Amino acid sequence: MYNRLLHCLISLVFVMSCASKKDVYYFQDIDQTAIENKFNLIYIQPGDILDIQIKALNPESVLVFQRQVNGIQQQQLQNRVIDGYIVGDDGTINMPLLGSINTKNKSPQSFANDIQKALSSFIKNPSVNVRILNFRVSVLGEVNQPGTFTLLEERFNIPQALGLAGDLTINGDRNNVLIIRNENGKKTNYKIDLTKSEFMKSPFYFLKQNDIVYVPPNTARVKSSGLVGNTSTLASILSLALSLFIVITR
Repeated sequence: MYNRLLHCLISLVFVMSCASKKDVYYFQDIDQTAIENKFNLIYIQPGDILDIQIKALNPESVLVFQRQVNGIQQQQLQNRVIDGYIVGDDGTINMPLLGSINTKNKSPQSFANDIQKALSSFIKNPSVNVRILNFRVSVLGEVNQPGTFTLLEERFNIPQALGLAGDLTINGDRNNVLIIRNENGKKTNYKIDLTKSEFMKSPFYFLKQNDIVYVPPNTARVKSSGLVGNTSTLASILSLALSLFIVITR
């Protein structure tokens, strides 16, 4: 009788500690889902730091736009961030020759085209490239390496962000990953289920600057923060209860 009771208790502990593949595997319906997600352009926002590279057939004609320290052109990223053009609260930046330029509702590419047209009056055949230097994404919660990551590419998606953060821990809730976005002063939230591929069709699949990806703890993790929820603690309690039961019944 005692052996049967002990077997039942041990079986109960193992059942309570098991996790289903449905709770852990990503993209479980990938073979049955047709995925097509168009990349939505990133728009320049107040507070962005822009790296504006201007070139021309005559290099001397664009020297006024080159950032230099002691005659040495700055190429390192951290220096480019320090000397980049900061977008003001009104959405404008100030450039030599051109003065104040509006960035509202402009992607880096469309803004580069605007600068190129404006420079045509001063420079022959200018070429302009614009990048956002402080494109940051924060990944928090149940991931192996949470943090804020600075990126140079604008086409950046959720799986890539989770990869930078070392992927989810086994305690991460894959069904309720939260994306927090603040765009044009408006905050929006969106929950995704990593076990299904449907989120790849959403406008949140490609992240935007200052997005926050939060992975909440799963039910097992939340329970483990309590006394009885932890599997090892529960096993100890059950073992103690069984021992007391044996002693009393004797």
